[in-house]
Formats: sequence, C-alpha cells, structure tokens
Amino acid sequence: MTPDPTDVGAFVPNSVAISGSEEGSLRGRTFVAKDLFSLAGHRSSFGHERWRATHPEATATSPVLTGMLDAGADLVGLTKMDQLAYSLIGNVGEGAPPRNACDNRLFCGGSSSGSAAAVAAGLADIGLGTDTAGSIRVPAAACGLHSIRPSHGLIAPDGVIPLAPSFDVVGVFGLRPSTIAEVLRVLAPQVAASAAPVVVKFAVDVFDTADADTAQIGRAVADAAADILAVPLGEIEFGGFTSTDVGDLFAHLQGREIWSHHGRWVEEHGSTLADDVRSRLERCERLSRDPAEVKEQDHEERLRYVRTFSGAVEPGTVVVLPVMLEHGPMRAWEDGQLAQFRSGCFRLAAPSSLTGAPQAVFSVRHHDESRSVGIGLLTAPGGDFRLLDLMVSLGERGENLTL
Repeated sequence: MTPDPTDVGAFVPNSVAISGSEEGSLRGRTFVAKDLFSLAGHRSSFGHERWRATHPEATATSPVLTGMLDAGADLVGLTKMDQLAYSLIGNVGEGAPPRNACDNRLFCGGSSSGSAAAVAAGLADIGLGTDTAGSIRVPAAACGLHSIRPSHGLIAPDGVIPLAPSFDVVGVFGLRPSTIAEVLRVLAPQVAASAAPVVVKFAVDVFDTADADTAQIGRAVADAAADILAVPLGEIEFGGFTSTDVGDLFAHLQGREIWSHHGRWVEEHGSTLADDVRSRLERCERLSRDPAEVKEQDHEERLRYVRTFSGAVEPGTVVVLPVMLEHGPMRAWEDGQLAQFRSGCFRLAAPSSLTGAPQAVFSVRHHDESRSVGIGLLTAPGGDFRLLDLMVSLGERGENLTL
C-alpha cells in the first residue's frame, strides 16, 4: 500500500506534478526534486517561505528536470529542504520536518530531506537533490537509501539555486543502485569510461571512531567489494582527510562563498531563519571579512589537500568510509547533540566536497529491520560509473550483508 503523502510530509505546499515523455530510458519511472531546481512558473522555496515571498517565479526550467522528463520519467512533486540548503539534519525546512519511513526515530537528514523521505516511503523511484557538504549522503544514510554525489560538474547545475558553487553538486537517491545508474546515464551521457577499480581500501582509523554496527557493516561492504572486483582489500589511514582542521578549512571556504551569494538577502531577512542556520550564517559573514592573506592561505591549503588526496586515492582506488559516526540524527536529541552529529558528518563529507571526487552511499538494512547503515564509497574524480557498477554488484548480494 502506497503511503499517504500527507503522512510523509515530503512535499512543499505549492508542489507541481508533470508527466514525462512517452518514450525514453526512464519511461515508467517516477521522481521527485528538491525545491531549488527552477521550474518555469514556479516559485522555489529554497527551504523557507520568506525566500519564496521575495523571489519571482522562474522563467525557465532547469535542464536537470527537462532531461528527466524528456527521458520519460514522471515528476511526482517538489520536495522540502532545509533552509537555504544549509543543514545536515532535516529539521529546519518549511513546515513540519518530513517523516523518515526507514526509521521514525530519526530526522531524514538534510538538506535534501524531502527527496529522501519521498523515495524511502515509496512515493517515487528517484530523488533529485544537491550536495554541498553531505546533503545527499547524510539523508541517504539516514533513510536507508543508495545514492551518489557525482564528480563536481558532472551534472551541469544550470537552473539550480546555489549555496557554494565550488562545492555544489546535483545528486541522486534511489532504492536500487541500478536505478541511480540509469539516471546518471541520462543526466551525464557523454562521460568517458573511467579506470577499473584495482584496489579497495578500508579507512580503518576512521571506522575506529564510529559505532560498532557501522564499523562491522563497513568491513563487510569492503570485503564484498574486493571480492566482487577480484582485487586486494587494503587498509588506509584516512583520518588526516577528515580531521577537525580539515573541517575548519572546509567551513572557511564554504562560508565565504555562501556569504558572497546570499549575504545581502540574509542581512535583510536573516531574522526569519532558524537559530542554528542564522548563527552559522553570521559566522559566514565574519569569515567574509578575513584579510586577503588569510583567504589566500586557505586557498593554498585546499590545493595542498587536493594534491595529497590525489596521491592517496588514485584512479582505480575505492575507499570505504563511514557517512555518519553514529545512528542519527535522532529526533529526541538536544541541540548540542545535533550540532555534534552535524560536525562529524561535515568532516566525513569533506574529502569528496573539497576534491570534487564522487562518493556513493551503499545502505545495508540491519537484521532486525530497526535501522540501516549507510557506507561511503569514494573514488578519484571521474570514476562515477565504475563506482556505480560496483554499487549494482553490491546490491545483487545485499541480502548477505545484513548485520
């Protein structure tokens, strides 16, 4: 039985449904889209009713949406998101937070909360969202979905409201990895074949900081991936790529871009935002006033980070790492617990976001059906389809990967 959409609470108040073409590789598929993709005649909320009230209707439709429709997929609706796409929790969007059909103890994760909620509840086959610092990856893990944050720029972001363009990526949710692969072939059809995986590396030190279930299923996914590819399973010390210093660097670079794009609107309307979103935007404003030499130092540090990453994650390498360090985000948590959870996810998201490398999430259901665990699969930029081929193969033996 299909869930009642009003029970899930995934859609924005002025949502729109559109039928796809009669032909195409996605004919018969349904999809939802985060409410920051432009749709002619529609006012995007960008997660907040005040944004909708202060911006005009779109005059054109994002090529991402037209690509899906032209390929035959039917748009079911436009989905809720966290305010200004600037959260990883899924609790500060327009109206009540969407319900997590995978685990009702949890928020859906953000900022692509509504798209994840709709797919998890069976209201659509495909969810489109964006990911700047984990906004595809965290909702996928929280809602028991598979997903990919593609290589930066693989899917053109035309007609998508930006948060921080150097890091923004259009991403895809699905119940099956094969569906995600079908969508990526539509939205990025000209991608050349990438290097076949030659080694799988388990981020042992990062998993050491995660809860026991996450570490156990992470090892099982790594073992299965190496077996499928008939390649060695190695271990990698990866904590240097997800450290507090790395998180700070990422926050500095992202924050300045956010303020550059949205500072003027925030100065006029920031009082209407949720407290935690507003406080982070205030930090963005302070960062924007840093001296030029400080900004240049951060830029140089990012370049060094990318070079070091490229040496550790060469084409053909797949790194297996957590998406979240603990099961969450729990609805019962206090503000401090949610902030700590967000900080952990933010650091784990940094390698893909800072380097533009693709990261998929493969979710495995717990044996007692009370939760799922999302495991990150990270590879070098351009390795998107090889990563999805691995995801498809993992999906075929997913029943053997339960905790």
